[in-house]
Amino acid sequence: MVDITHPDSDNTAMIQLRLALERELHPNETVQWHGWQIGRIDPRHFLGYVFAVPWTAFSLAWTGIAFTAVLASEQTGLGLFAWAFPLFGLPVVPLWERGRVLYVVTDRRALKLSSGRQQTITTAPGDRIGLVQRREWADGSGTLSLAIRVGRDSYGDRQTESFDIGLVADVIGAQAAIDRIADGARPPGGGTGTLSS
Repeated sequence: MVDITHPDSDNTAMIQLRLALERELHPNETVQWHGWQIGRIDPRHFLGYVFAVPWTAFSLAWTGIAFTAVLASEQTGLGLFAWAFPLFGLPVVPLWERGRVLYVVTDRRALKLSSGRQQTITTAPGDRIGLVQRREWADGSGTLSLAIRVGRDSYGDRQTESFDIGLVADVIGAQAAIDRIADGARPPGGGTGTLSS
């Protein structure tokens, strides 16, 4: 297994996430697998990017035109409204998560540690993990979606809450570690157990 204390490209976010992981681990809890979020466009979201590029260009052009129009106008009575209203067209730029998200599977649970303006830690206990869906690409990278809760919404429709392991390099290793902790959490006798709601 790769040493979690020496990532390929060390940076501040990675150091902070490693320290957060050390604080988060319970006594005698061991890391079975870990993976850093890959900074790659997910092919499932490609159409979103096809739409985002021209929309961003349009938004920047519109904002520039509106800003120029406000500067050129001689009206002074509108105040802040004249400046703020045209700027609502600013594009939303996605945050790249490469090196800022660490996925970890221990002998007890799965964790997602995210670093941004604030640190976020999401946990899925091993005894809550049910169906696992893997999407894998030819290079061995991929994603996992872990069903952790099945229930009904206010309309009576079935709803599944999931814990997602984003695009990582060794998705097979992640699934193998998940399978080990899920097997250890199943009731004696080899039953599959049930997802709690």
